[in-house]
Amino acid sequence: MLRIFFHSLLTLTLSFGSSTLYASTYDDDVLDIYAKIIPRLILMSNEKAKYNERVEICVLHDKMDERSALSLMEKISAEYPSGIKNLKIKMMNTGYANMDICENSQMLFLFNSSDSNIEKATKFSNEHKVMSMSYDAKYLENGVALSLFLGRKVVPYINMNSFRKTGIELDNVLLRISKIYTEDGK
Repeated sequence: MLRIFFHSLLTLTLSFGSSTLYASTYDDDVLDIYAKIIPRLILMSNEKAKYNERVEICVLHDKMDERSALSLMEKISAEYPSGIKNLKIKMMNTGYANMDICENSQMLFLFNSSDSNIEKATKFSNEHKVMSMSYDAKYLENGVALSLFLGRKVVPYINMNSFRKTGIELDNVLLRISKIYTEDGK
């Protein structure tokens, strides 16, 4: 009886613990960096002209990453409580299945997901002329426009092919300080 109890307890711990482990793969310090940079990147593009009163950021995630998505949104709100450059910041939080609510956004922030979800999001981004940025730079090869290169310095990582597809133009200053992604990944 005791053996069955411990076996059941171990099974429950592993099943709940493994989903928690996967969902907690986001570094809190890295989310802080993204929270500081995302609104500024919008202002360094022609996307800021889309609305004259606010910028809209849409955070896309899988169900298990909802807590991390909310954390990022709270960090952006804390960093920019009054908005940025006389523009209010509106944030939306949704799963990949409901990204249609993001069509008027200037930025899609993509948490890690399946390749098919990332590809759907980049297709959506191209069709609706919305900048896309991912937590993980590996998604640049899937067509995401921006990520961060985390080395000795934190540097924006730009996929220029994605920007050509959306027609979004970037400020020359941003281009000079960024690392440019190429198809061969270098």
